[in-house]
Amino acid sequence: MDHPTSEMEKTTDNVVDLSTNDPKPGLVEPATQENMGPFKIALLCSIFFGIAITEACSVNLLPLTLAMFTENPTTIFLVLAINPAFGVIAQPIAGLWGDHVWTRFGRRAIFLIICAPLTALCVLAVPFMSSLVILISVIVALQFFQDMLNGTDQPMMAEMLPPRQRTFVMGCIKSIEQMGFMLALFVGMRLVGQHAEAGGTHYGLPLYGAAVVCQIAFVMIPAFFLGEKPIVKQKRPKLNIKRYWEDFWHQPMLPRLAFSLFIRAFTKTAVVGSAALYASKTLKLTDSEFGSSWAMMPFIALLMAIPCGWVAERYAKQRVMQVAFVAVILSCFFGYTATSVTGFTIAAFLFGFGDILIEVTQKPFMSEQYPADITGQLAGAINVFFAIGRTLALIFMGFFIPWFTPEGAAVPSYEVIWIVSGVSAIIGIIVLNGVRDYRHESRSAA
Repeated sequence: MDHPTSEMEKTTDNVVDLSTNDPKPGLVEPATQENMGPFKIALLCSIFFGIAITEACSVNLLPLTLAMFTENPTTIFLVLAINPAFGVIAQPIAGLWGDHVWTRFGRRAIFLIICAPLTALCVLAVPFMSSLVILISVIVALQFFQDMLNGTDQPMMAEMLPPRQRTFVMGCIKSIEQMGFMLALFVGMRLVGQHAEAGGTHYGLPLYGAAVVCQIAFVMIPAFFLGEKPIVKQKRPKLNIKRYWEDFWHQPMLPRLAFSLFIRAFTKTAVVGSAALYASKTLKLTDSEFGSSWAMMPFIALLMAIPCGWVAERYAKQRVMQVAFVAVILSCFFGYTATSVTGFTIAAFLFGFGDILIEVTQKPFMSEQYPADITGQLAGAINVFFAIGRTLALIFMGFFIPWFTPEGAAVPSYEVIWIVSGVSAIIGIIVLNGVRDYRHESRSAA
């Protein structure tokens, strides 16, 4: 989608503080001002679709697979925490390497080409594991390679898209990504249930098998055609740990946005990481019922991703994210009071709306803070906050649910996930009060 570029948007090295008229370092010069064409947008959508299928397996099917080996929620959540815990290491590494590597296939694409088949191999092995110890070892490898894939999204967006196009393209990407989640839940979980009812061995094989195919067909192969362009490197001091974080703190809004991302990750993971167990153990839903009802979350996101991207570009992004947190709070109310499929479906619907609204807003907002030549470095630092938020949410829920469960109860009190997520969303609204959208302010002043 083409948008006229104003002189105000072209001059982005410094933005004036409208309240004091003092120059403040606001937005940096982007890597490109050239709009991305439909073919490249389609390639990005394909890549994120394939990654989404595997992520859907990790979030929705993997907890049920682990529950076949142990009913202890603490054990289940600690194993699930491996994914984001690896993100603290893998995603910054992927970002840094991408900043300093150039191959015939591009800058970020090489990570997709290498890690996609390795991720597929690990996914294929999961349903064939016969013991918890071996399963955990496979999950460790799976989550490492999956996190390497996830470490490419923000840098790739910041390098290949001009700021004015990012929310729209993010809406397109999230639409197709949510389609992947919806297919995994609505179709994949139904096939998983039918496979189990028919007496099939290797629980979850239909969905795990589909994820393997998607990694090759939708991630690895399209990555060969991305056509990334080299980035002009700036002369900077030698990078060390101190310099790594100094570059991060130097960007005026990035630390605050990082903390809001931490809150958002905690808020989402507290529910999403436990939704399958809540539906199965607390509401007593079948695999098919869970898949059909929870599929409302990606369904509404599929419908609303592009409209939300359009809205987010026209208002101050921190206010848009606060509205998203309000929707999450409403979702938590319906989730906690649910007694059947209906209440759970309403909660999924509202949670999906809030999640997609903040998703299409937050990443483009953060990408506006990245200097072109250290995009991967700063995106990796940001992803540390996201990974820590996810990790702490899973660990916290793993210990909090047993503590909250009455002694002698037959089923752990998984409904507490909605209370924790709701409180976290309230904190997120408060944190965002300290964030400013410099580009929106400069546009409004113009």
